[in-house]
Amino acid sequence: MRPQLPAIGLGTAAIALVPEMDARATLDHALDRGIRYFDTAPLYGGGQAEIRLGQMLRSAPRDVVVSTKCGCRREFGAAPAYRTGQPDKWDFSEAAIRESVERSCERLHRDCLDIVFLHDIHQAQDQALGEALPVLRELQSRGRIAMVGVGCNSVAEHLAAVNADAADALLVAGRWTLADRTAGHQLISLAAEKGCKLIVGGVLNSGCLVDPRAAHACFDYRPITADERQVLCELDEIAQRHGTTLIAAALQFPRRDARISTTLLGATSPAQLAANLDGLAADISDHFWQAVQLKALYA
Repeated sequence: MRPQLPAIGLGTAAIALVPEMDARATLDHALDRGIRYFDTAPLYGGGQAEIRLGQMLRSAPRDVVVSTKCGCRREFGAAPAYRTGQPDKWDFSEAAIRESVERSCERLHRDCLDIVFLHDIHQAQDQALGEALPVLRELQSRGRIAMVGVGCNSVAEHLAAVNADAADALLVAGRWTLADRTAGHQLISLAAEKGCKLIVGGVLNSGCLVDPRAAHACFDYRPITADERQVLCELDEIAQRHGTTLIAAALQFPRRDARISTTLLGATSPAQLAANLDGLAADISDHFWQAVQLKALYA
C-alpha cells in the first residue's frame, strides 16, 4: 500500500555530521511540530544520517513516512565530496542495490521502506534504469518497498525516469525553487500526468536564498556568479518592499503549485527548524508573487 505523503517533510542530510545530541534534538523537534515524513540516504554521512533517524524511529509514531536512496555511497562519517575532494562511489548493480536496501532497513529499524529513490542516476543512467530499477520493482512486488522513484538535481534524468516508468515518486532537488524553476517546463506536468508524486528538496539552492549578499553565497554547491547575485538581490529587495523575507518566500514557493506533494526542509538544529516552519507560516501577499512571477535565475 502506497503511503500518503505529508505536505512538509524533513531531509536529514544536514544532521548527518552535526553533534549527535543536536541531530536527535532536531529530529525530536520535528516530531513535536507534527512532521511525519523524513528523507534520508546512505550517502549522508556515509550512513550516519540513517542511523540517527533509525534511533528516533524506534519510538516514533507508526504513521511516520520514510524515504531513502540507493546507488551512491561514501565512507562512514565522511563529509560531502565538494568539501573533501574525495569522490562519492556510484554502483547501480543488482548486488549493490540489494545490499543497500538491506543495510538501510537495518539502520532504520524497518522491515520495509516507504520509498526508495535511485540516487543521482546521471552518473550511470543506463545501469540505474536497466539493472537497478528491476531490482527495486521486484522488492516492491514482495512488499519490501512501497514506492520506487528517482532523486536527483537534473531535470533531464527525472524526465528519463518518468518515461521509463521508473518513478512512483520523484525527489526533485533544487529545480523547482524561487531561484530555479526549470522543472516547470515539462517535468511537473508530465509527472502529474503519469501519476508520479512530486517531492521538492533543495528549496534554498545551497543557501543563496538565505542571504544572497553573503561573501561565500553558493548556488548548487558552487559560488554564485555576479549575475546570479544581482538577480537574487533583486528578489530580496522585492521581498522587503512587500513586507516579507526572501527565505520565507523561498520556503513557500514550491507548494504554491498544487501538483507538489511535499516540500522538504533542512535544518541542523531545533532553532533552525523552528525558524523554517515559521517562514512557511508567514503571510505573503499576492502582490509579491505577482512581482516575482518572471524573476528567477533559471526558468
